[in-house]
Amino acid sequence: MDAGIIGTGTMGKPMAHHILKAGHALFVYARHPEKVKDLELAGAVIVASPAEVGARSKCVILSLPFDPEVEEVLLGERGILAGAPPGTLILDTTTGSPRAAVQVAAVTKSKGVEYIDAPISGGVKGAVEGKLTFIVGGDPEAVKRAMPLMKRMGQNVFPVGPVGSGRAVKALNQIISALNTLTLCETVVLGKKLDISPETLFEVLSKCAANSYHLQTKLPQFIIPGKFDGGHRIEMMVKDLEIALQLAKELNTSMMLTGLATQMYRAGASAGYARQDISAMVNFLGSFVGLDFTAT
Repeated sequence: MDAGIIGTGTMGKPMAHHILKAGHALFVYARHPEKVKDLELAGAVIVASPAEVGARSKCVILSLPFDPEVEEVLLGERGILAGAPPGTLILDTTTGSPRAAVQVAAVTKSKGVEYIDAPISGGVKGAVEGKLTFIVGGDPEAVKRAMPLMKRMGQNVFPVGPVGSGRAVKALNQIISALNTLTLCETVVLGKKLDISPETLFEVLSKCAANSYHLQTKLPQFIIPGKFDGGHRIEMMVKDLEIALQLAKELNTSMMLTGLATQMYRAGASAGYARQDISAMVNFLGSFVGLDFTAT
């Protein structure tokens, strides 16, 4: 299947490489073509606009940060729909609002273009290793068409319902991810004040009831080495949690812990940690008691 991709950042670029390694033709649009030279060298064709990606691809993958970017890339004057023929498939891995997905899908449907929302989980490491999880909302036949590409980029694919459902489940995932990480960071800070190192906590808690996915990833990958670049940025987690809170507001459902977590991540972003991984909240929380876990 000829594929296209728009959004070649920390998640999109390794996904693109997996598609190329599988032997698919790949068309790439990037605002800064110099940043995708490695994809071009690997066999991708760099094109001049999203419309050209739409015209030359059977399936276009989106990996964008926010809903307005998705709308512009799809519906703008030189957007995908300006070039895509009927029958084109949009595989949108953006973590955005379910409502926005439904609205975009209605527009693409009117042009004969199918849209599925398929936010991903697994982080940068999962993208590089091809072990992502896709949480998919959309027509079953459209999901079936996209399955070969998703299987090249990830390990697990979960169809969960109509368009918007993928983003809804991803929002629930982000609530747990955000709260787990805050709990871990707060614990590491207190541990350090007790002269218990992050290394010791990792060794011991890995064999205790406190073990978790976030303990197994955030401690060894970020906190112990003291390097917080890459990963899921704090500013993006703020966006994710705001999506969850909007869903809760629409359903008149109180989310007290999620509300608190949102304010904490927002404070961390304002304090200078916005572009660091969410585990950098250990430094934000540590700053109140004179601790910093950044490698020197």
